Amino acid sequence: MCGQHIFVMRYRRGMKTLLVTAPMPEGYFSHAIRALDPDIDLIEHDPALSDAQLAEVDAVLAWQLPKGLVPRLPRLKWICAVSAGVDKLLAPDLPPQVMVSRIVDTEQAHGIAQFVVLMALRHARQLSLYEAQQQRHEWKRQPVAAVRSRVVVLGMGAMGSVVAQLLTQVGFDVRGWSRRSGETFAEVLHDAEIVVCALPLTAETNGLLDARAFASMPRGAYLINIARGAHVVEGDLIDAVRSGHLAGAALDVQRHEPMSADDALWDVPGITITPHIGAQSSPQTIASQFTAGLRCVERGETPPNTIDRTRGY
Repeated sequence: MCGQHIFVMRYRRGMKTLLVTAPMPEGYFSHAIRALDPDIDLIEHDPALSDAQLAEVDAVLAWQLPKGLVPRLPRLKWICAVSAGVDKLLAPDLPPQVMVSRIVDTEQAHGIAQFVVLMALRHARQLSLYEAQQQRHEWKRQPVAAVRSRVVVLGMGAMGSVVAQLLTQVGFDVRGWSRRSGETFAEVLHDAEIVVCALPLTAETNGLLDARAFASMPRGAYLINIARGAHVVEGDLIDAVRSGHLAGAALDVQRHEPMSADDALWDVPGITITPHIGAQSSPQTIASQFTAGLRCVERGETPPNTIDRTRGY
């Protein structure tokens, strides 16, 4: 449902939308959008687009914004993210009147929660130990008990709350934390055997998981990051794992995506890298929410799931 009317004038039907959705292939979203409304005017981003072509763009559906693109979009009114996170869209040169909205997908939250449980159980049940034994052709049993590890979920929004619920259901001792919690960050990390980052990326949370945070965690603790790579100071994490203070980490997100072949994270024993695949919304879900939002903007109304740009979420 659209929000309040925010414009004096009413925008025309047939607003032009620019799709900036790499690394997804061309057509991935446009086919789903046109299946819902074949009259929506879409153009795929190409560095060769002229200023005249970009000057006609009213809306953008994007994963991230290439540097220098925003000043070439003088008619831009709305940006819709293809994900729950919008940090890659909040460019410094984005005019304040441009609305930014996100995708809300409960199925995606459940998929991410499943990924977190998978990685938490893999760590808590020491599956990496048995993988190493298999490589040595060594059949050896290790002491094992039902999982009761203490887990802290950082960020209890739409995603973090689902993660915490599923972790609890499989036996973990779970508590949530947000920046509005009464406890300090160091206090909540103090006895956390597993830390799950589900925070939005803001100026305050950028680099929050650094050497000081890792030192606050007990020896042998484990980090799972399914939020944004910039939450973690990766050099500090590598040091903490190689020193043995942390047992390791599961990183579905990284500061630089895609990672370069020579990135130091690849080769740290105990750190598991996955290429941002914890969960993904279907193109049909994104197309449905984008189309509904575009109709709101055409009527001069606020699209659903518009974020507060001063907070970043």
